[in-house]
Amino acid sequence: MPHQVDILAVEGCYMSCAAGLADVLQAANAHLRQQQGPSGQPFAWRFVSANGGAVATSNGLTIATEPLRGVRRADVIFVPAIHYLGFKPFVGFLDAQGPIYDWLRTQWETGAVIGANCTGTFVLAQSGLLDGRTATTTWWLDRQFRSRYPRVDLQYKSVLTEVDRLLCAGATATYLLQAVRIVERFMGPALAAETARSMLIDVSQTGHIPYLPLLAQTRHGDSLVERAQHWLRQHMAGDVSMAALAQAMGAGERTLARRFGAALGETPLAHLQALRLDAARALLEAGDLSVQAVATQVGYSDASSFTRLFREGFGLSPGAYRRRFQAVRKGPGEGE
Repeated sequence: MPHQVDILAVEGCYMSCAAGLADVLQAANAHLRQQQGPSGQPFAWRFVSANGGAVATSNGLTIATEPLRGVRRADVIFVPAIHYLGFKPFVGFLDAQGPIYDWLRTQWETGAVIGANCTGTFVLAQSGLLDGRTATTTWWLDRQFRSRYPRVDLQYKSVLTEVDRLLCAGATATYLLQAVRIVERFMGPALAAETARSMLIDVSQTGHIPYLPLLAQTRHGDSLVERAQHWLRQHMAGDVSMAALAQAMGAGERTLARRFGAALGETPLAHLQALRLDAARALLEAGDLSVQAVATQVGYSDASSFTRLFREGFGLSPGAYRRRFQAVRKGPGEGE
């Protein structure tokens, strides 16, 4: 019997992620049949949703799906990335998916491997299956994830995590790595490697943090938080405190903390730190300022503290980051 893969479709999921997984499985099937002929046991897949029918993806295309109540046990469940429209609407979406969580738990308890990609990892975490286990998620929502699911051991600097048949991946395009991992698990490393080579999938990626900004999606519709974000950008080089921010906004500190938490899933000071580190990265990429000068320009008087925070955020020291990314900007042979 073929290995059954159920790809979960929800309103606003990414078509590339949902359909792309099936494309990789299709390529794996072609390689398997080339090797073994019609007797090979390939993958079969179907798209499923809570109620069945046509599901609109984030780009306006639709996926025809079968309802969860009508599908049998699967070998693999895949939860694709979901378009993020802000923290508050995303939480509302998560709170409304009760039948999906029941289905995920039942499938996992009967032996299914469950993969979740990018924002889809929130769905898997909401089911409770990640409690007490290691997981990763998309880099720009790590603070929101930690706040909402404190029982999950989040390792967001990892591209992939796999524990107890739960396979999580970071930003959307990592579905390619998840697909190759699924092929490897069910068909073996040789076929997985051949599939990856034929599709030019780089399976050497293990971390993504140095390439990515720290700032999360900030579209949320809260005018107070928007004004506070603008004020923090304008004053981040100075000695910023919650009291100063609250006074400038004409709001209480508790009100600001609550509104930031609802809109962004983080505190105002955590947002300030992300602003400062992103600005520091731009300065390191663009020029030759000393680490102390960069630290001072973005609001840190102590270069050693700045270096520690920068390393925690990006996985590299400021000096190592400058060497890597100035070389990338120049290109091979330039500046020599």
